[in-house]
Amino acid sequence: MKDIAYNFSVMSIAYIVTYSLTFGFVFPLQKILLSDVSTQIGLLFLPHGVRVMTLYFYGWRGMLYLLPASYLMLFLSIESTGLNIFAPIVSLVCCYAGIQGARLLFSETISVTFNIRDWKLLLWGGVIASIFNGLGLILLNRIVVDEISALVFPLMDLLGYIIGDVLGLVLCLGFLMYFFRIVRHLKLT
Repeated sequence: MKDIAYNFSVMSIAYIVTYSLTFGFVFPLQKILLSDVSTQIGLLFLPHGVRVMTLYFYGWRGMLYLLPASYLMLFLSIESTGLNIFAPIVSLVCCYAGIQGARLLFSETISVTFNIRDWKLLLWGGVIASIFNGLGLILLNRIVVDEISALVFPLMDLLGYIIGDVLGLVLCLGFLMYFFRIVRHLKLT
């Protein structure tokens, strides 16, 4: 029970911090530099990195860890983003499907030691999850809007989701890599 509470706390805080950075810094900068891009699509979406890593390491339980924080951040930003109420569920399910799809495609399993194959699987899982996430959110928005063209996916929106999610994942992974390198260096000295 103690591990569950710890994992829930760490994952929730990580998601809230990355979402806050994205919403408070990246989106305003994106609005200034690229005013034509929708505020529903972040061209650097850091929470995707947290989602992918959580679902990679904790499997379906990761969805339970992230769902409350996802809804909290959705409700805090719903006026400016206009996201659907089911967007957190769709994103988490799509990310889980992407991670599982990458495992099936590359026949990799999680090893006890985190090596270069795991990094590759994590990146490929994040890319596949991003594609699923983009398609799922576009389809969700199209169905809710009830447009006749519900099955025609706007390519630019999908590309925006993929770019934002993948860049967010790469930045999160890079940050963690250097963070753990610094921690390891401090332990040695």
